[in-house]
Amino acid sequence: MASRTIQEIFDRPEEFAALLGAAELNAGNDWEEQFAADLRTNYQRYGTRTYLSDSQLETLERIAEH
Repeated sequence: MASRTIQEIFDRPEEFAALLGAAELNAGNDWEEQFAADLRTNYQRYGTRTYLSDSQLETLERIAEH
């Protein structure tokens, strides 16, 4: 399972920001809220150099689609 940066995964940073925002709005429990908050913190700190594993990306997409 490889980790890639947000810059490598998304064509534009706004795409990640929108996905993360949707996950924050749709989080259905404390764990999902904390997961999204942790990603937000990392994104604020490292920007598009933030690394996401395939599993993290899948989880983020699942939460965003609730």
